[in-house]
Amino acid sequence: MLRPEKLEDQVHFLLSTLIQRELRDPDLGFLTLTAVRMTGDRGIAKVYYTVLGEEAQQEKSAKALARGTGFLRTQLAQRLRLKKAPELRFFLDTTLEQGNKMETLFAELEQERAARPPESDAVPESENGN
Repeated sequence: MLRPEKLEDQVHFLLSTLIQRELRDPDLGFLTLTAVRMTGDRGIAKVYYTVLGEEAQQEKSAKALARGTGFLRTQLAQRLRLKKAPELRFFLDTTLEQGNKMETLFAELEQERAARPPESDAVPESENGN
């Protein structure tokens, strides 16, 4: 029996290949699988993906994946020689968007810091106690 990480890697690779080469749905768009996480009993595979495009394209891609789930699961079981293929659950991966938002916020903070006059570290003589 395969280690969970190795099985996740194989499922990730195989699903990526199947989606790219054999799942013929024009609504998929430019879709990339980012990760696969299996539950401890290997009954469920959580598949994370990103889609290039606006929210409408993301919705079309989600529906296309839902339509192709049965085909993908069958192919997965046959090619990995599994008695029972894991249930596939697809989730839109938003970590890239969140990272871009944070990067934008950090850039804005840096611009504000650069626009502010530098604070002086010198203490005025009246406060120095002399």
